[in-house]
Amino acid sequence: MSNNTVEQKPSESASFAALRRAIAHKEFNNHSLGPDYLAEYFLDSPAPFLIKFKITRGMIKNRLDRFLPGLYEFVIARTAFFDRTFADALKEGIPQIVLLGAGYDSRAYRFASVNTATQIIELDIAPTQNRKKECLQKANIDIPDQVTFVPIDFNQDSSADKLGGAGYENHQETLFLWEGVSYYLDPSSVDGTLEFVSQNSHPKSAIAFDYATSISSENIDNFFGVREFTQTMQKHHADEQLLFSIDEGNTESYLAGRGLKIVNHLDNKAIESEFLMAEDGSLLGPITEHFRFVLASPIIG
Repeated sequence: MSNNTVEQKPSESASFAALRRAIAHKEFNNHSLGPDYLAEYFLDSPAPFLIKFKITRGMIKNRLDRFLPGLYEFVIARTAFFDRTFADALKEGIPQIVLLGAGYDSRAYRFASVNTATQIIELDIAPTQNRKKECLQKANIDIPDQVTFVPIDFNQDSSADKLGGAGYENHQETLFLWEGVSYYLDPSSVDGTLEFVSQNSHPKSAIAFDYATSISSENIDNFFGVREFTQTMQKHHADEQLLFSIDEGNTESYLAGRGLKIVNHLDNKAIESEFLMAEDGSLLGPITEHFRFVLASPIIG
């Protein structure tokens, strides 16, 4: 997201993620597989109308799956992982939650009734953030007093400066959520964000994020959905190129070099078994195989 073209329009990846969340809600409508009942409000017409009907919903999903196999399942699992992390933080009364690249994240609104005192800061590029506020207003969804919007370009702006101006307090325990962002940033920007968390937050703070593992062109066909994902992003989402990944097996050392330690780490198989099991015990489907989840906290001392 480093060029001016991206800055002039809302994020396409955020819109497609909202579409997949909206379809999942219509399909499953439960807390684990389809909890985001607000996602449809961020869709352009006629998508909200079309996904109401099983036939057209299925047609849209099949088309998405053809170009990006496993991404629908990944988004379902990712939503569940970040929902749980967010809800646990509210339950524990953590003073601050910072959404790094919030996109059309609806947690501040879906969980508003159980948020008693946690301040939520949403950071994202201005076009996406402005469109989000317009969609919320159009849907008559109140923005809680605890929510602060902060425009940022993660490849150019200082997170410390932006957060400092938004009332962020580095002596307060904080949960940072970084969902669907890291792979679109250049490595130095990822380093800067992680080092900010390790050096400018309370020792008990944590950051949850998803990332992609590094896969060579020689091995790409051994990983479900990765070739299609790479080709589709290059062809249809040229403004959001995949720039960052971590070599398989190097996550612990990579994070340690940025002052962080792993609290929880899930590979593709662990993601599937924890978040994509249907009520009958069957797997909903495999995720695009190079994605991972991690929860990390600052190394103390």
